[in-house]
Amino acid sequence: MRKTSVNSRKLRYGGVTAALTALIIAVVIIVNVIFSALSTKFLWYVDMTPDLLYTLSDECIELIRSGDEEFDSESPIEMVNKVRAENKAYNEENGLSEGDENYRDENLYINIIFCDEIDTIQSESSQRYVYNTALELQNEFPDHIKITNYNIYRNPSAVSKYKVTSTSTITTTNVILEFGTEFRVYSLRNFFTFDSSDDEAPWAYDGEKKFTAGILAVTRAESPIACFTTNHGEQIDDLAFANTLIDAGYLIQEIDLSEDEIPEDCRLIVVFNPNSDFEVSNGIYEVDEIDKLDAFLDGTNSLMVFMSPDAKPMPKFEEYLEEWGIAFDRNENGESYHVRDTSQALTTDGFTIVSEYVDYGLGGSLTEDMRSVPYPKKVIFQNAMSISLSDTYELTHYTNEDDETDQYDYGSYYSNGVSRSVFNLFVTSENATAEAGGYEVAKATEQNPLALMTISREDRTTQESNYTTVNEASYVIACGSTDFASEALLQSSAYGNTDLLLSACRAIGREPVPVGLEFKPFADYTIDSITTAETTQYTIVLTVVPVVAAVVAGAVVLIRRKNK
Repeated sequence: MRKTSVNSRKLRYGGVTAALTALIIAVVIIVNVIFSALSTKFLWYVDMTPDLLYTLSDECIELIRSGDEEFDSESPIEMVNKVRAENKAYNEENGLSEGDENYRDENLYINIIFCDEIDTIQSESSQRYVYNTALELQNEFPDHIKITNYNIYRNPSAVSKYKVTSTSTITTTNVILEFGTEFRVYSLRNFFTFDSSDDEAPWAYDGEKKFTAGILAVTRAESPIACFTTNHGEQIDDLAFANTLIDAGYLIQEIDLSEDEIPEDCRLIVVFNPNSDFEVSNGIYEVDEIDKLDAFLDGTNSLMVFMSPDAKPMPKFEEYLEEWGIAFDRNENGESYHVRDTSQALTTDGFTIVSEYVDYGLGGSLTEDMRSVPYPKKVIFQNAMSISLSDTYELTHYTNEDDETDQYDYGSYYSNGVSRSVFNLFVTSENATAEAGGYEVAKATEQNPLALMTISREDRTTQESNYTTVNEASYVIACGSTDFASEALLQSSAYGNTDLLLSACRAIGREPVPVGLEFKPFADYTIDSITTAETTQYTIVLTVVPVVAAVVAGAVVLIRRKNK
């Protein structure tokens, strides 16, 4: 009987212990599932990455909430509120309620759409970075930004309307930004920066700027188009420049001016690295490409020209640029002035130049934000030709009556009601020289450095009904280097080439763009100060010592129990 009683007691205690253990494990699992779901929904986590890779910066939050104070355009949050109010007024005016055919959504959101389920996205590190940034945005603006997840394997029709063409596809790694009828489709690669020598392994995360650029783009009243000209030997070796314009809010298209009409929504034409001249009407060609450009710039539009020192002379096109005060320097044989500055160069040959900011006039105002920081970023011009003021322009001296120290020279032109002016944007140091045909052909001075980038403006002042005037200007930006917009320079966080292009787009397009939002390089966790032998030794010690310690502690406990 005694033995049976003991066994029964052991069985009873053992059963209670097993049941209690199972209950505790079940409770832990349930709490973990609930907490994981809530932490995902309400962002209960801390960004422990060394560079706060997906934590939103104050600049990003302010730009989305308030827009750019320099411009009158409405911020994304203001645009959402405006469209909601317009939809509500429309529904009330027409007596529509939710479910009616023509009902307009009164509670529109900026939608961030992921094409896979949350668990799958969170299990992959690259997608997790992007998703966490989206969560930060939703948490910061819960009334205006909403994340949606689709499983496109089970429900492919959910994203079919976002296909650009009938043959294009949406994959599980695509991210879609949508507001109303506007949307942008991004690949996972768009949120990262890749080294030019390795396009597989990203070295920096660019999610904050990409999301901000997309939100600005889809909430605009209209999305401007930037057209890259073709049919003149133009060639862009990488997509970094086009992606920068996309970040500035433009839709990108190609255009052959000899055949195509310029789209109505086009606000910017880019001529990048041309190698043959533009066609003009002369009895052989019926279409005049120069006339098309001129008519385009008669509106509130802009032109960017990036010329290489290796480009052959293009008399018709360069003659047209001279009407805007821009003369790419060449000798009598048509050879370009190749700029060298060994005192301010990143390479020993002196052709990769650290330029100097111009701090006056239109050029100075365009880079004011870039120069206002304690250590302005270096803007690099590689393989550049110099630019001079064309002969049809007068060198004009400006003096501020209220501040006599504010004086500078610029080029001006006025004829038949047309008023144009041209300003330097970036120049060389006083030590720079220019070479052509193997000879030195020009030398910079302190008063007259060589110009590397210029900006021209045609002013058109119009009178509004409230007796105020508005300058509906058009612009031409000229750069004597195509390498300026190379992937290596645009994707470097040390240089200001990208910020300059974004600032230029903001100035000529009058729209806020995410200037100043930086991509974030991944931390380098490699330890370079120990040898391979030392690494092996540390691994053995860290692996064996804890095991030995645990075995010894267990043996001590066991022996002490036996001796009691």
